[in-house]
Amino acid sequence: MSRGQQADADVISSVLGGDTEAFALLIEKYKENVFKIVSRHIPNDDKEEIANDIFFKAFKSLKTFKSDAPFMNWLSVISVRTCKDYWRLRYATNEDPISSFGEDMETFLLENPAEDDTPEEALINSETKTLLYNAIEQLKPSERMIINMMYAEEKSVAETATLMEMTESNVKIIAFRARKKLASILNNFMGGANETSI
Repeated sequence: MSRGQQADADVISSVLGGDTEAFALLIEKYKENVFKIVSRHIPNDDKEEIANDIFFKAFKSLKTFKSDAPFMNWLSVISVRTCKDYWRLRYATNEDPISSFGEDMETFLLENPAEDDTPEEALINSETKTLLYNAIEQLKPSERMIINMMYAEEKSVAETATLMEMTESNVKIIAFRARKKLASILNNFMGGANETSI
């Protein structure tokens, strides 16, 4: 166990022993990590509320934490699960999925023109990325989160599977279906004139 893990284990032991205020040490240590995860998947207006919800859930279920893995790994799973729950609720109440993916994906799609693009090529690429942005909005929450993790965040299938609490096979299947769905949506946007690959 690393020194950081041991320090976390000591704090967790204190919290479980009745010193609930010690949990503030974990919040302070990991709030930036949690906020970064939330920022990738949740609209700006709701980020702070979701981050607070994540720490509340972590506090309530702290006794289930097993110290054989880093605390941040466990907290990351709770963070992603909470983001998934957020979108399930939004869809269940028929709320529009505006700005439904976070800053990493938006930057990946809209703000990275190739350095050697001509102005005309940059405009075409920008328009194409805007179409892709709109297409991703139409994916299911789990599809959108997996596409975000694998392509914008460049996480491996194994890392994505751990965070999404899925098998690697399921992640691959969902990613494959999401790419096909995106291709179909983009073909519709473009009038079906060309076969689009993602």
